[in-house]
Amino acid sequence: MTEAINKAERNKANYLAAKAAFNEKNISQCIEFYSINHTVKSMPAEKGRHIIQQFFENMHSMWDDLQITVEHAVAEGDWVMGRSIATAIHSKPIMGTTPTNKQVVASFWDLHLFDDEGLIIETWNLIDNAAIMKQVGLLP
Repeated sequence: MTEAINKAERNKANYLAAKAAFNEKNISQCIEFYSINHTVKSMPAEKGRHIIQQFFENMHSMWDDLQITVEHAVAEGDWVMGRSIATAIHSKPIMGTTPTNKQVVASFWDLHLFDDEGLIIETWNLIDNAAIMKQVGLLP
């Protein structure tokens, strides 16, 4: 039982460290927490750490001052689930909209499966796109 608890604690610490590196725009450090064969399972995507790296780089280029605040993180064995708040400035066209230069806030959840070395091998993400669409003017 202690080994499973230690593994869960390690995985949660790695999850939080990856988020911290993302917030610092240190994508090379962030992706070190992901397996070479990482797979995003919440959308059709090829396997490979480079896919998540491109996603992170694109997020920072699309959204100014993007920051993730982890509100809750729960770890059990090889799994870590987080509920976070993302904040950013809408300073570039998003979804075909003119920038409002206002702060956009959205909740998202992510679930990660870790391997025995403490690297993320699979990821599922769910973001409140309706909240984003409303804040950038696409929904009333």
